[in-house]
Amino acid sequence: MADSVEDQDVRVGHPERERATSLLSDAFSSGYLEIIEFEERSEAVIAARTRGDLRALLADLPNAAMLFPDARPTATSSTAVTPAGRTEWDIDWTTLRRKGGWQVPPEMLVSGSWGTLDVDFSKAVFTTATVDLALQVSTCTVKLRLGADQEIRSADLTTTGWSSLKDKAGPPARPGGAVIVLSGALSAMTGLVIKRV
Repeated sequence: MADSVEDQDVRVGHPERERATSLLSDAFSSGYLEIIEFEERSEAVIAARTRGDLRALLADLPNAAMLFPDARPTATSSTAVTPAGRTEWDIDWTTLRRKGGWQVPPEMLVSGSWGTLDVDFSKAVFTTATVDLALQVSTCTVKLRLGADQEIRSADLTTTGWSSLKDKAGPPARPGGAVIVLSGALSAMTGLVIKRV
């Protein structure tokens, strides 16, 4: 369904309200909302009945376009990954690349040994404000590329052995983009490099 006036009266349920609350939370943590305004809008999300109600609560925020992912352009079938729960990728002795307009699943688990993961998020289509990327890799090469407004958080990721994490991306140039949360473990001699495109 297109993002238009015609769908303003479409009713919303728990998934849409949860997405709106998550986007408000991200806007609050980025400094776009004061605590009182965040609380007021969060209460209004619970009472929202239609897409129009939710849009009005996020209209002035930079991440408002992420509210209804079905209104965003989708990737071509050759590069799309359909988000249906957790997506699992095995990189045992192989290379996995994602780039261009691929659709980012809300949860990903990457496991394997002696493989390469090369993921470019800069032009990807995000359907959620926050993405969970769990890594369980050993002696692998992992490259993650971010767009100007995307943020990566790696506090829950552990490194053991001679593994390393090099974050060359720095903070986002502008706030309001998707947040990629890394978790899991890099073991043996895994190298993870994060860059901004």
